[in-house]
Amino acid sequence: MKRKSVLPILILLWYLSSSHIGSPGVIYEGLLGPYRILANIQPAEVVPGIARVTIIIPENPENITLEVRPVYWSAGLKGTPKADPMVAVPGEPGKYEGELWFMNSGTSSVQVMMQANGQTFEAIVPVMAWPTAKNSMTSELGIPLTILGIFLVILMVTIISSAMSDSIRDPGKERNPAVDKRRKYGIAIGSVIMLLVLWGGKTWWDSESEKYNDYLFKPIQANSRIESAAGENYLHLAIDTATLKQGKTSRKLSLIVPDHGKLMHLFLIRKGDLDVFAHLHPKRLDSLNFKVKLPPIPAGDYHVYADITRFTGFSETIISDFSIPENSNFQLISNTDVVLGRDDTYTFSNPVSGKKTSLDGDIMICGKPGIKTDLPGGYSAVWETDGENFETGTLYNLDFALFDPEGNAAKLEPYLGMMGHAVVLKHDGSVYIHLHPTGNYSMGSQQMLLERFESGKIGMQNLPSGLSFPDSIDGVIQVLNQMPEKERDSLLMGNMVHPDPTDPDHIEHSMVSFPYAFPQPGNYRIWVQVKIDGKIVNGAFDVEVE
Repeated sequence: MKRKSVLPILILLWYLSSSHIGSPGVIYEGLLGPYRILANIQPAEVVPGIARVTIIIPENPENITLEVRPVYWSAGLKGTPKADPMVAVPGEPGKYEGELWFMNSGTSSVQVMMQANGQTFEAIVPVMAWPTAKNSMTSELGIPLTILGIFLVILMVTIISSAMSDSIRDPGKERNPAVDKRRKYGIAIGSVIMLLVLWGGKTWWDSESEKYNDYLFKPIQANSRIESAAGENYLHLAIDTATLKQGKTSRKLSLIVPDHGKLMHLFLIRKGDLDVFAHLHPKRLDSLNFKVKLPPIPAGDYHVYADITRFTGFSETIISDFSIPENSNFQLISNTDVVLGRDDTYTFSNPVSGKKTSLDGDIMICGKPGIKTDLPGGYSAVWETDGENFETGTLYNLDFALFDPEGNAAKLEPYLGMMGHAVVLKHDGSVYIHLHPTGNYSMGSQQMLLERFESGKIGMQNLPSGLSFPDSIDGVIQVLNQMPEKERDSLLMGNMVHPDPTDPDHIEHSMVSFPYAFPQPGNYRIWVQVKIDGKIVNGAFDVEVE
C-alpha cells in the first residue's frame, strides 16, 4: 500500500488500463434458459480480489437458485472452484447480488448457473481478470498501524536492552554503573537491529511493489501515420512492440481472431470537439501492421481506438493518436470521392465546444435524451428516457427509436451481425467503450471461451503456432467479406438472441437498446450506428452524468 500522494497517478493509470478505456464493468444481456437476464459484473481492480455481480431477471421467476463462479481459459470448467450463491435483494423483485474471488490474472469468465423446475441453465460472460490499480492505504487504517508500529519498535528495543542488563542482574542486587552501561549498549544494539529490520522490510516491499507494477494492465499502444497512394489516403497503424510485454506474458498479435467478422474495429474521433467520427476495419499487413482507407475527414488531432480479441479470448483496446495538418497533400486528396469498405462509415456532428463548425457536407446536430434529432439521409432518432437524471454506477438501458424520412418506424437491418452498435466517449477521452444490444463484452471472446471449455483442454500448451494460423484467419475474413450481406449477417448472428427491435408498447417505433452503466461523472457523447435500407446510419447524442 502506498501513500496518498500517489493516488492521483493511480487513478490516471486506472483510466487508461481497462480493456475498454476507463469502463471496466462488463454488462451482459441474453437468455439464461427461458429467461432474459441482465448481468452487471464489476471486476476486481486488484488480483487476487473480489468481483461484484448483479443479475436482474425482469420476469422474476419463483423457486429458483442462482450461482456464479469464475472460469479461467487456462483452467477450464474442471479446474474451477465451487460456485458462490447469488442473494435476492430485498424490496427489488428479480434482482440478485453476489461476490466472487478472482485469484489469478488472465482471460476469464463468469459462469452464471440457474436451477429452476429441476433443470440447470448456464451462461458464460467473458471477464478480463487483470490488476488495474493499487489500493492506497486510508488514513483511518494508516494512523493506527503507524502508532502500533512505533509501539512495537520501542517494545522490541526495550526487550533487547533489558535482556543485556536487568535480566542478568542477580535478584536483590542493586543496579550498578556496569548494568546501566549494558542497558545503554542494549538500546543502541536494539535500535540498530530494528532499523535493519525496517530497512529490510521496506526493501522487500518496494521490490514486491515494483513487480506488481509490471503486472498492472496497460493498453497496447501503436503509432499511426497517414500514407497516400494512387490518389487515396490510408491510415497505417503500427503496433509498438515495447507495449506487447505484460509482466511475464507476451501478447501475441499473430493470434488475434475475428469479432463480428472483423479482425479489428477501429474508431477515429477528432479530439476536443468530437465532431468527426469514423468506424473503420483495417486490413492486416502482418502481425504488427494494419492499414485502412481513410474517409474525407478534416484536419485536426484524432483519438484512435482499435478493438481486438486474441485466441485465448482476451479482448482489449489498442490506443493511438494521429494528426492531419492543415496544409498537406491529404487535404487535396480528401476532397475527391472516397469509396470505403462496405462496412466502414463516418459522420460529422456539431462540436461539443459549441463553436461554429467549418465541416463540409451533412452536419448532424447532436440530440439530447428525450428529444427527437435529425440524422443524415433524412432519418431521425429519439433517445427515449423517463426524464431521469443519469448517475454513475447505475445500470441503464439506453433506448433509441429510429424513424425513416417519412416519419415511419425505420426497418432495421443487421450491421455486422448486430442490430446496432454504439460508442460512448467522455469528452476528455478518459472513458471509451464499444457497446452492442447484448452488452459490452466481445462476442469473439465469448465464442473462444465456449469452444475452449467444450474441448476440455487446459493449460497454455495448446496455442496455435507458426504462420498457418494468421493465414487461415485472413482467409476466413476474405470469405466473409465476399459473402452477400444477408448470408454473412445470418452467419455472424449465429445463435445469439438479440433484443426485439420493436417496442410492444409503441408499435410505431423501431428500437435499439444498449445496456450500460456510466463509470464516471461528466459530459459524454454517444454515437449510435444502425443499418436502414442497406445504409449505415449514424446518430450522436450528448448527455451529462452526475
